[in-house]
Amino acid sequence: MSEISGMELLSAEGLRSKFEEGERFDAFVDRASSEFNTSAWGERHGLLELTEPQRNIVGDFGRDMRILCVTGPWCGDCALQGAALQRISEANPERVDLRFFNRNEHAELIVKMPICGGFRVPVTIFCAEDFEPVSRFGDRTLSRYRSIARKALGEASNVLAPPPADPVREVLSEMLAEVERVQLLLRLSTRLREKHGD
Repeated sequence: MSEISGMELLSAEGLRSKFEEGERFDAFVDRASSEFNTSAWGERHGLLELTEPQRNIVGDFGRDMRILCVTGPWCGDCALQGAALQRISEANPERVDLRFFNRNEHAELIVKMPICGGFRVPVTIFCAEDFEPVSRFGDRTLSRYRSIARKALGEASNVLAPPPADPVREVLSEMLAEVERVQLLLRLSTRLREKHGD
């Protein structure tokens, strides 16, 4: 774990430096497979090919974005979100630059950004082209929380939405919505519009 303060780590320069330590999807999964069963990562990736409308959304992105995904190779939700992000990145690699970080090897990324007082995975950090931090998405997606609430809390969960027809692809849709939300934030940013003259 590198010695870096929380404020430095969360700065554009800190995130730029950290980003360079990250791994591409295949390298991350291949290396992790020596310690963990990472078959879920490949299986999820195989199930999550984007539809044509989804590819069109990502293909129309007009701003570069950097994404750091801090994850656990052993974690099922991490495999699902990580594979979804990888498919999104593959649809427009010129605009969506994605790197993966093993939580055990880059614990400072988790320790400096706890969620509900805990060190959860996955945590995804979205940055602008110049690594200015934009957004952070942590732990499970809404559909996964609804599913867990139904099982753990029963009637007390007050989950009104019906279960999705395809829970795996629902997570893809949720992750795509979050990436698109950040992309639109970047596209409409006054700072970036002035920089790019658009």
